[in-house]
Amino acid sequence: MILGVDIGGSHITVARIDSQSHNIPDSNIISSSINSTAQASKIIDQWIHVLQKSMDPIDKESLEGICIAMPGPFDYQQGIFAYKMEHKYTALYGLNIKEIITKRLALSKSIPVRFYNDAACFGIGEFWKGKLKSIEKTIGITLGTGFGATFLSNGLPILTGKGVPENGELYNIVFKEGIADEYFSTRWFIKKYYEKTGVSINGVKDLIHVTASKIIVNEIFKKFSLNLATFLSPWLKGYDTDAIVIGGNIAKAWDFFAEDLQKELENQGCFTKIYQSDLREKAILLGSARLVDEIFYKKLHFQSKKTEIPN
Repeated sequence: MILGVDIGGSHITVARIDSQSHNIPDSNIISSSINSTAQASKIIDQWIHVLQKSMDPIDKESLEGICIAMPGPFDYQQGIFAYKMEHKYTALYGLNIKEIITKRLALSKSIPVRFYNDAACFGIGEFWKGKLKSIEKTIGITLGTGFGATFLSNGLPILTGKGVPENGELYNIVFKEGIADEYFSTRWFIKKYYEKTGVSINGVKDLIHVTASKIIVNEIFKKFSLNLATFLSPWLKGYDTDAIVIGGNIAKAWDFFAEDLQKELENQGCFTKIYQSDLREKAILLGSARLVDEIFYKKLHFQSKKTEIPN
């Protein structure tokens, strides 16, 4: 068994994954909400509780590894919160999460605990078992509390090269009056709906169930589609992308924006195939689980950013 782990800004999800079949029955998945602004001890206690709960049904000797998809910036090779995150997990700055997990779960040093970027794990999972399978040049996008992206070549995330932004990331690219993350995340939908109605919503799930202002909802999604097409088109063409897959909570509103997104891209001369993720959160869990494969893991590229914290 492998423990595939997805740690986001507001949750932890852990799946027990059979290392032979790679199946993830829903009964093997445990999720818990996390307050990422809490004290370090509280956050870590919650993580350990979910990890231990996932490990309880299995023989520890059959555990092949714990592989964790984590948002950046993070020192993935060392397993350290070496950089200060914005708005989340600030209390964990400087902590070696790999050492903490190994100690708290009483793991043998022979059991690998590995980390990689969450958007990259999403792309890895989609190439391995999902919509991007066997497609050479692809991009995986996650739309949710943040805007995640990964550029892949034959299933391996790449951080540099023709048509690839620095570190393969799009969230911090300048767009309109800000950066992409401000336009392609839940925050944008909440802000736009409030501007038009004076009513506060919690996210896109609330928006698609609004019945009183369908015209406004459609206008918001149409604007979102135009913005996303305008932003993505140069990158899709610049990388000569064969296909793109979109996941995250916003992708659950696929019927509200996908058709317009495709049309707007074509209007801009971009004919890249666009897919909605069928695997959804399981793509990240599968992608993280693949880190246990030593040969695959050694092929991965890691950001060269220097560690901030003192030795």
